[in-house]
Formats: sequence, structure tokens, C-alpha cells
Amino acid sequence: MNQEGDRSGVPTGTTLRFASLVLLAVATTLQVFGLYAALWPAATSLDDSRCQVQSGLYLTSNFEVDPDQSKWDAYRSCMATYFGGRALWLVGGLVLLFAVAALIYALRPAWLRYRRDLVPVPEELVEPLAELVAEAGLTKAPTFLIDRTNMRAGGVAFGTHRRKYVALNVGMVALRRIEPTSFRAIVLHELAHVRNDVTITYATLAIWRAFVVVVLTPYAFTWLNQLVRNFAPFQLPLFPTGWTSFTVLWHLAVLVLLVYAARVAVLRAREKHADALVVRWTGDPAPYRLLPPTGDVRRWLGHHPAPASRQAVMRDPESLLRPGFWETLGSALAVQLAWWHAVTGLQDLTWYREGNESFLVMRIVWTVPVAALIGLIAWRGAAFGPRRGTFAWPGVAIGLGLALGDVLDLRNLFPLTPHSVIAAIALGGTATLVTVWAGHCATLVRTRWHGWFLGLSIAVVTYTLLGWFPEIRVARAVWRDNLAPVVDLLHGYAQTPLNEIGLTAVVIPFLLNFNRVLTVVALALLWLVPLVLRREFPRFAALAGVIGAVPAVAAVVLLGSAGSPLVATAWQIAAVVAVQVVVVLVARLDRVAALFTAWLIGLAGTGAIWLTHLNGSQVDSVLATRPHQVLPVLGTLAALLVGGRGRQSGYTPSRPIWAAGTAVLSVAVAVWWPTAAPGAQTLQPPPARAERNTDDALKTWMNGGGQDRLMTVIQANDKVFAGVRAADPAAIAAGCEALGPVVREKFPEPPDAKVAATWTEALRALESGARSCLFVFRDRGPDDGSMTKEFLKGIEQLKVTQTALVEAAQRAIS
Repeated sequence: MNQEGDRSGVPTGTTLRFASLVLLAVATTLQVFGLYAALWPAATSLDDSRCQVQSGLYLTSNFEVDPDQSKWDAYRSCMATYFGGRALWLVGGLVLLFAVAALIYALRPAWLRYRRDLVPVPEELVEPLAELVAEAGLTKAPTFLIDRTNMRAGGVAFGTHRRKYVALNVGMVALRRIEPTSFRAIVLHELAHVRNDVTITYATLAIWRAFVVVVLTPYAFTWLNQLVRNFAPFQLPLFPTGWTSFTVLWHLAVLVLLVYAARVAVLRAREKHADALVVRWTGDPAPYRLLPPTGDVRRWLGHHPAPASRQAVMRDPESLLRPGFWETLGSALAVQLAWWHAVTGLQDLTWYREGNESFLVMRIVWTVPVAALIGLIAWRGAAFGPRRGTFAWPGVAIGLGLALGDVLDLRNLFPLTPHSVIAAIALGGTATLVTVWAGHCATLVRTRWHGWFLGLSIAVVTYTLLGWFPEIRVARAVWRDNLAPVVDLLHGYAQTPLNEIGLTAVVIPFLLNFNRVLTVVALALLWLVPLVLRREFPRFAALAGVIGAVPAVAAVVLLGSAGSPLVATAWQIAAVVAVQVVVVLVARLDRVAALFTAWLIGLAGTGAIWLTHLNGSQVDSVLATRPHQVLPVLGTLAALLVGGRGRQSGYTPSRPIWAAGTAVLSVAVAVWWPTAAPGAQTLQPPPARAERNTDDALKTWMNGGGQDRLMTVIQANDKVFAGVRAADPAAIAAGCEALGPVVREKFPEPPDAKVAATWTEALRALESGARSCLFVFRDRGPDDGSMTKEFLKGIEQLKVTQTALVEAAQRAIS
């Protein structure tokens, strides 16, 4: 959507806010209807837990990966029976949301006309209004109506995309006679809404009202009304499910507030854009003689922005182009929440998993809106004009919004860890740098081809450099399962603390850069795109890179025999990075030139490392095979940290053929590398240690049928003792006969060795007691005391088992 008050073709904040509203409404609808799908009807309320128990695969908060593929196959086969019901809830919720929104959108104009008793305008206003319609450049005039019940001077634009209306208060008739300038400004303000945002405004209101009707009200009613909660067939499971937990409620409360905030943001943004158009049409920076005062409550909850804010926009309409921190934060938050809730639904359908293309597909799905958001910021910021913080603050907002979206996801019930905090900081820094880069490049765009090239480049950079971070919550699991075992192995390779530091600094980025080719492409685009757009070649930077390659190669050769091959390679890579830092500092290059210089030095270092470790066609360590998996990453960080201290200089107008050739060579180096010798030093981690969160697993076991199994055994045992209390031998025999099949029923053991031992012993003792009971009370055999002894032992073990299960469930919830 474009606003006429902005530069031609540049999307506005209204569009961004509306997209955020839709995404947040969709995300919350998926979340709430996902809860319905998980709980109703009661017969399938704990299907996921049951499938985990039956397959022996427990998906706990430790994110441990069970290597037994047969368990995964059994789990997915079990869950397949619930696809239809879950999909129906999720799809049905979205269909219902948008159907109700469409109905409200279509009927609201008629309702407004009826409720406010609107009538056609008097004849004296027909001609002046027609002149203002022409002045506003409308090809089709709206239908003008009069609100006879409102004596204040004002109006409102409403309608649908097909037919639009402007309702003027009856006070406008008198205002035209008393102060025609104010009359003109107010009417033009409403015509600006007709021109730009009536459709989006009433779509916003329709979505909000549909959200309240379809999502918010039913959930609140279901939670508060005990009769509904316990009325079959809509009966919630007896055991805790998280439906009414504090964590669930505050997550949902935050989501609802975000949806409402997005609604208010859309309505306020439209007012500012309408004001900007009025200023353009009238040429008056203060077209309204008086803006009505806004109280504190209305200031925060009302549809109109504060008068001071509106006046600031009218003094400087171009300020509307500047990407805002809060609007960007809300959009990034909406993207992340919507993505996570979509993933949640796909996980429930067992499609989002390893072994298919789901991870790739969903990473692309995540990339598209994030890249579009970055591109929009760059586009608007370039139109506004690069000033201090124009791109940096929205970049911070993107990183913060994505990180908060991960925290606020309802399924993310795990506490923050140092690993997730570090990942969030890395995400924020990367998002800021990528946004600043995209904004700088946008200021260089001159043709449509430039725009498409930059847009594609932003998508590649976003997918590669930010695509590491859509799941910050698994940072601890990544460290525990992938990085920590390798770091532990480095003790044996390093032999000294200094070597261990050097190895760790090189190995961690080596392991994290699992997609080396795309990483090289994305990092090369950081310097290639601005050079292509400027049609310049950094001659001085190229010279600095060639000169810097000499000490880099020399350092690699000198360090070639420094300890074991793995240690030597690590120090060679560190030496190349040190040369990159020194050369960039000494040459005092701007950041684009610094990136290019560091890149050339890194290429030379890669070639030298291969040669110094080469034996025939093979090299002697895993780091020596792929140094270009590390050097572009560390070189780029070095150039960004120490570059930018000089002015743009040493550029020659030229076709970017040399720069493009360097990028192509870099990709070739990343694709091919010498093979490692059979005895080369590798970084293979030791066999993964299965670390199961037994508290989570035991809670799942109880939800998945273990609780029912325990209660069935207890109730069957109680029938035996009911006969004992009644001194009825026949009832005792009947109870013991019924107890036997119950304790022999096949059901998976609890997923904890100690609990499983007490549970198994309880069942064994009860079964033995039941046999002795039948021998005494049915077969009239002698009682040797074993019956009572076994029953008492079984009851004791049942109590121990039940206590352990309850304590584990409480620890899992806390």
C-alpha cells in the first residue's frame, strides 16, 4: 500500500502494522485452537503422551535425540491416527477467524448507517464537496452522508474496497459558513482516508472483532466456567495439561495485548498519513485550527495519536518514511510468533522433523518475511535519507523482536540459559549489521534491476546469516550435543592451555558454519553488492590485500610445524586473521574496502594452508581441508570490527568483473578441498551420551496412560480388600481373580530405572498375592502366610512408586 504523502512507490508503516496484526491474530488463533485440539474431545486429549509411551520415545526439555529409529517410526505411526482431528481444529480456527472477519467487514458499513441514522448531505454541500473530491484526485467520489445526532465539527470515512462513505457531523454545515478553511481541511482529511486506507482500516477493525469473538471470548469462557470445563464430551483431562497454568495464561495475555497494540498502531498510523496528505494538498503545515485534547486514557487506548505527534508529522511529513523502532519490533515479533506457532502445528502433525525437507522448507518460510521486513526498512530508510540510526535502530528491533518471539512462544516453557542469551545477543548483533548493510546498499540503488539484485541478495544473506537463529531455545542443546564433546576432545590435542585456546577459537566457528558454501556466498555479497551498485572497483583495497597476502603466507609457512597438524592449522588460521586486522587498521579502509581486503588475504591464507599440509593429494588434518570454512567468517568479523576508520577512497569507476571473479573463486574454494589422509586428525565427537530428563519423561508416562494404569491397579487391589473388610470369602476370591489379569496387562515401564524397579516389584508382589489368594479362598488350600506378606509388599511398593511419580511430575511442572 502506498501513501500519496510519501515518495512514490515506497510502502508505509500502515502496511507493516497491518501485516503484523494479521500475523499476530493468526499466531494466537493457531495457539488457542492448538490447545483445543490437544484437549477436546477428552478421548484424544493426551494422544501425544500416549504415543510417546507406546513407542518408548520421550520428547523432554533436554532435547536429547534418541538414536533408535524404530522408536521414531512407532511414534509417528501412532500420531498419524490423530492427524485429521488436529488439522481440523487448526484449519477450522483460521477459516472461522477470517470468515467472521469477512462478515463483519461486509456488514459494518450498513450497521454504521443504521445505528447513526445517516442521511444524504444537504444541497448546499454537494458542490463544495465535489470540488474537494477533485482536489484530492479521487477518480470515484465517495457517498457523502450527514450525522444529524452529532453537533461537533468532524467526520469519519468508512466502507469497503467497493464502496466508500464519508459521514460528516451536522456541525460541519455551520463550520463551512464560519470557518471554510477548517471545513476544507477536515473534509480533505477524510478524503485522504478514502484515497489510502479505508479498506485497511476496516479490515483491521474486522480482524480485531473477529479475534475477540472467535478466539478470545470462547477461551476465556471455557477457562472461567467450571460447568463447561467438566461437561462431557468437552471434559478436560484430570491430570495437569498446562491448559490453565499460569505460564499459559500470561503467554496468551501477552499475545492478546500484542494483537490489540497492533490494531491501535494501524489506526494511529493512518491518521498521520492522512494529515501528511492534507498538508500537501493545502500547503499549510497547520491546516487544523484546533486539535481536540486527548486525555491520558484515550492517549494510550484511542484510535488517534496525541496532538503533539500529529503536529510533528505535519511539520515534517517526510518523517513518516523513517523506519520506526517500535513498529519494526512489533513486526519482527509477529513474524517469529507466527512462525513458531505454525511449526508447533506441523510438529503436532509430525511433519516438522528430521528425515524430510521440513527443516529446509520452514527455514525458507521464516526467511521470506524477515528478508521482506529488512528490505522494507532499507527501502523506506533510503527514501527518508540516511541519517544517524536510520537503519541501526530498526536492525536492533528486528533482533530483539525475533528473540522475544522465541521467548513468548507458548511451547517455550524453558528458562533462559547462558547459551540462549549468547545466541540472542549474536542474533541482535547480526540483525543490526545485516539491516545497516541492506540500508546502505538501498541508498545506491538507481534502477529496477538494482532493486531486484539487492532484494535477492538480502534474501540470501538473511537465510544464511540470520537463519541460524530461528530456534534460540535449542542453543544449550547445540552446545551440549555438538560443541561441548568436541571442545572436551581438544584437551588431548592441545596439550597446553594456550593451544587449547587457539584450537577452541577456530574450531567453534568451524563447527557452527555447517553450510560453508552458502556462508561464503552470503559473506561475499556484503562487499560485492555495494561494488556492483556503485560500479566501482576498490583499487587501493585490492592492492592492500595483495600486499597483506605476503605476511599472511609467510606466517602460515612459519607455523606449519608448530605442534600437531591440528594445532598447527589452528594457529595458521589465527595468524591469517591477525594479518587481516593489522592490514585493515594500517590501510585505514572504509568497511566495504576492508571486507574486500580481508577477503583477499583469507583466500591467500587458504591456499598457503593447503600447500603446507599437502602430501600428494591429501592433507593431514580436518581443519587443513577446509580453512575457508573459517577464514571468511573470522575475516569478516575482523573487517567489521576494525574497518570503517577511513574515508571512501581508492575506488576506480569500472565494471565489477574483478570483484565478481574474486567471489566466484571464493565459492569454488568452498566447494572443493583436498581430501584428508586416512590418519588425519579429525574432530569427531565421542558417542553421544543419552541424557534424558527423567522428570519430564515420568510426567509424560503418567499423562500417556501411566496414571490410568496405576489407578486401575489400585482400584483392583481395593476390591480385594473390600471383600476382606466385609469378611466375604467369595468377594475376596472374585477380587483376586479380577486382580490377576490387571497386574499382568502389558504396558511400558516407567522411563526411570528406580521407579521402574519399584513398579515392577509392586506388580510382581500383587500377582503373587493374587495367586495365593485364589489358592486359599477359591481352592480351599491352606494359608501359609505368603498371601498377606505379598499383598503388603505390593501395596508398599505401589505407595513408593506413586510418591516418586507425583514428585517427578511436580518437579517437571515447576
